[in-house]
Amino acid sequence: MNLYKGRRWMAALVGCLSLLMGFCEFYTYRIGWHPGSTPWNREALLHGSNVPFIMAFGAVTFVCLSILLKMLGPVPVLSEKPGPDGKPTDAPFAFIAFFLLLCWMPFFLVFYPGTGMNDTTDIMRAGIWATGQHTFIYCMYIYGLTQASDFLFHTTSYGIAAASLIQMVLFALGIAYCLSWLYRRTGRMWISMILSLYYGLLPMICNMSFSNVKDVLFSVTILLWVPLITSFVSGYKENAWRGNRRLFILAGLGMMLLRNNGIFVFLVMVLILLFLMKSIRMNLLFTSILMIALAITPDVAIKQILNLTQLFQERVGIPLQQFSRAVALGAPLTKEEQEYAIRMMVPGMIEKWYDPFTVDLIKWNSNFNFQFFNSHPDDFWKNWKSLGRRNKDIYADAWLYATYGFWAFPAPDEMTQSRFTWAFTEEDLRNGLSPDHNNGYQTGTIHPFFGKEIQEKLGQYLWKHSRYPGAGTCLWITLSLGLLLFYRKQYTRFLVLLPSCLLWGTLILAAPAAFVYRYVYFFPLCMPFFILLPFLPNGRYGETKWAETMFLQKKEEEKSGNISRAGDGYTHWKD
Repeated sequence: MNLYKGRRWMAALVGCLSLLMGFCEFYTYRIGWHPGSTPWNREALLHGSNVPFIMAFGAVTFVCLSILLKMLGPVPVLSEKPGPDGKPTDAPFAFIAFFLLLCWMPFFLVFYPGTGMNDTTDIMRAGIWATGQHTFIYCMYIYGLTQASDFLFHTTSYGIAAASLIQMVLFALGIAYCLSWLYRRTGRMWISMILSLYYGLLPMICNMSFSNVKDVLFSVTILLWVPLITSFVSGYKENAWRGNRRLFILAGLGMMLLRNNGIFVFLVMVLILLFLMKSIRMNLLFTSILMIALAITPDVAIKQILNLTQLFQERVGIPLQQFSRAVALGAPLTKEEQEYAIRMMVPGMIEKWYDPFTVDLIKWNSNFNFQFFNSHPDDFWKNWKSLGRRNKDIYADAWLYATYGFWAFPAPDEMTQSRFTWAFTEEDLRNGLSPDHNNGYQTGTIHPFFGKEIQEKLGQYLWKHSRYPGAGTCLWITLSLGLLLFYRKQYTRFLVLLPSCLLWGTLILAAPAAFVYRYVYFFPLCMPFFILLPFLPNGRYGETKWAETMFLQKKEEEKSGNISRAGDGYTHWKD
């Protein structure tokens, strides 16, 4: 194919992605868009007879991706049109933030004092003891506000309302910063205004703004990595660091402090930046070390003082699901494996409660021996390994089922913990929210701000339309955009997509349930920027001299002596 002439590696890359997508497309077709648990409790998934179908799906995908690259590859970047001087916190930053809050506020009032899940009310009651499962800063944020409210007003509803409002403001400020940055990056106000409508009016993002789950603030910090990494990979020597140091600290700390898997992604990103950006390497290294120390110290200190450890069952969701599936399917057990399974949870109960799409029905079951399981991790790993050696096919099926929602194409996004439209009641805040209501619907009852008819219309609108393409769909769109970047020789811009891809990777390794969309809330936030990324101009942004960046020379240009300034490699990293 002429499209890949002289670039066989590009054809191989497209082929590999097409094969993976073909695999996911076939099994999405086979399992279904809204799969029930019962048909797949005992059904084997992987069969050799499926290979021809997977290859056929992959071949069609390869053709589609090739056509897409041929169509979009020659599209020029936006012409340079320098935006106004100043920082992203200058106009229209405040206007955009105000507009977003104005769009979200009516729906917050409908669901006053806010929405959330059972984890939110667990944190309210457990306080600092919840750091064994959740991050310290988020526990103190929810617990501190609700306890202060209870002390002052004898109700926690004002505290949860304050948490909702503070989150809405921070959420709006993070989005407004990125849109103001985009305006200065492109010089086109209309792009930022259209995206303001996207963020202000999209029901899922509106719902996210007042949902008291840690994934919301975490996801907006991931969005901040888009302007940050774009500046780093397109900047000029130390100017990129000088202009974005505070943003790096804010985005990095947010990534590490708000979710337990964030620190692993941060470490990978820092190592890549240290390798590439030689001129600011020492500044970046010392700052990163201080940030890591600051991020982990509270959690480590509290857990040492209170003798708290993260529950082992929370760290081994997929291995536990694999072990449980093997037991539920009646795989032969050795005497040692049988004894361990009985102590962990009677095999008959495992068979009864096993669900291929979530391990929660096992690890939070009243028949599950929490104390034994969490205090004997070595015994679990020993039996998990020995059983897995004899049942590799069962373990592979269990992993694919347990992560189905994160790779299926498309996949459901509304089955659990994906939208939060159950307004807390006084009883919920006092006794804890039932997990059954995590994805339920109920408008506010504590203090209605609208008439019943208007409140229900607004509530039902948000409930019915808080949808977005599934996690797997978003991942494949992101990787397809990555292919486009490589095809256009904008290699370094792929780093902008990398934090989201790495976070997705951590879910594939340890997701406790297949359809928890809140884990990938960063996809709806980042997707517009990902789509724009291949077409952003090589213009100027503040002090960062985008247009004056030196570029790596193509091999063929070196041979011919014709030096081109088009591309996306940056020799200043090696200066």
